[in-house]
Amino acid sequence: MTEDFVTPKHDRLTLSEGRWVDVKHRLNAGEHRRVHGRMVKDMVPGVRPTLNPEMVRFSKLAEYILAWSMTDAKGKPVPVDESAIDNLDPDIFTEIANAIDAHEERVEAERAAEKNGQGGVSTSSAISPSPSSVAGALSGSVN
Repeated sequence: MTEDFVTPKHDRLTLSEGRWVDVKHRLNAGEHRRVHGRMVKDMVPGVRPTLNPEMVRFSKLAEYILAWSMTDAKGKPVPVDESAIDNLDPDIFTEIANAIDAHEERVEAERAAEKNGQGGVSTSSAISPSPSSVAGALSGSVN
């Protein structure tokens, strides 16, 4: 059974050279809206939205990342914030973005399997019993 609210959980994604990043297991509705809202540069009714290329992957990283193992040139841990994300080496930024994309795909596949009854026991029941199961099967006409 799916939950009505996103339960805050996190997952650690392993990167190259012993690096890691802790990310939200799943975004809630507000976080999801912010990711997409920050990516849109221009929106006109009836026309496909124009995206802001600078924000497309950045907005997802900003919402997903909780902690990481990134350090400065002196080996001191760097706290996660938007400025730090902007200052990442482009290769590291891409590696993190790809890891988050893969994470998001895994989580969505797990959720789809659960919804289809492949990941757990279905708790759905009939909306109402059929008349034959309530009153017994009837055959022919009754006068």
